[in-house]
Amino acid sequence: MASHSSLNAAVNASISTSDPLIRLTKAVGDPLRLEVLRLLRQDSFGVLELCKITDTPQSGMSHHLRILSDANLVERRKEGTSIFYRRTTKAPHAALESLTHTLFQTIDQMPLSLESQTRKEAVHGERSRRSAAFFEANHEQLKDNQELITDFAQYRECLSGLLQSGDQHPEATALEIGAGSSPLVQLLSQQYAQVTCVDNSEAMLRATRAAIRAWELKNVDCRYADFLSIDPEAQVDLLVINMVLHHIASPSSFFEAARPWMAPEGHLLVIDLCPHDQDWAREICGDQWLGFDPSDLMTWALNAGFRSDQTAYLGLKNGFQIQIHLFQPNIEL
Repeated sequence: MASHSSLNAAVNASISTSDPLIRLTKAVGDPLRLEVLRLLRQDSFGVLELCKITDTPQSGMSHHLRILSDANLVERRKEGTSIFYRRTTKAPHAALESLTHTLFQTIDQMPLSLESQTRKEAVHGERSRRSAAFFEANHEQLKDNQELITDFAQYRECLSGLLQSGDQHPEATALEIGAGSSPLVQLLSQQYAQVTCVDNSEAMLRATRAAIRAWELKNVDCRYADFLSIDPEAQVDLLVINMVLHHIASPSSFFEAARPWMAPEGHLLVIDLCPHDQDWAREICGDQWLGFDPSDLMTWALNAGFRSDQTAYLGLKNGFQIQIHLFQPNIEL
């Protein structure tokens, strides 16, 4: 017959594994797990990336992620054959929604350690270098590969309508990130007094310059730079990122970097894919992310100081769907 103390231990163990509040409080009772939650504030990382950032063995990191996952504080995000972790987008339990929200707010008030911040930036840097290297090596066939997913003609009319719907002053300016040879720059040239194209790939900039010459565009110039790391020289009336966000190391960081570039009445135009599971897009187009949930884009934009203006969704070839968002700076903040 089991002793009284043994029965109590069994009951307590059962409670600790079934009670969501106990799982949650135990999950955040560790400094490393708190650091992981800070890292996942708006980013997604794989296990090995988290190991690099926190200088933790893979077995230990997997253990900590399992505890956070069991407490419904993090969730797994599939990107083809790769697995990334992110903060949960839903409360671990209805009764804990307010507590979870407050917990995340409190965690976010404590900065990352200098070591973690430095290593996180290094991981983002590695992603960016891989992306730039892909474009340098594959730029010649990239246009044909991308057309297996989408053709600009499929959403040109929708974009033209969106761009014409807003009032523009005669000297309005536009800035496009990663224009490549897309005809969008031609459309922008027709509607804006001055257009600047920024890219961190010399090969893609050469393609942009060739397109500018072929179309004889006189009001478009190019700049080699990493958009996330340059300070705005002047505010623009339209900032465009067309089918490029899924190549960026930290998509949420783009919105934070974009906000200082915006004129008070300006617009941010984001065009990208909805979530999909076609991993071949990573192989032939160098995609870092397989599309985005619209709610994620909305959250990142809201957190960076934007508000939604207009949104459109269009079906594409091969089962892909495109999302088009027009944001404006939230001047009430």
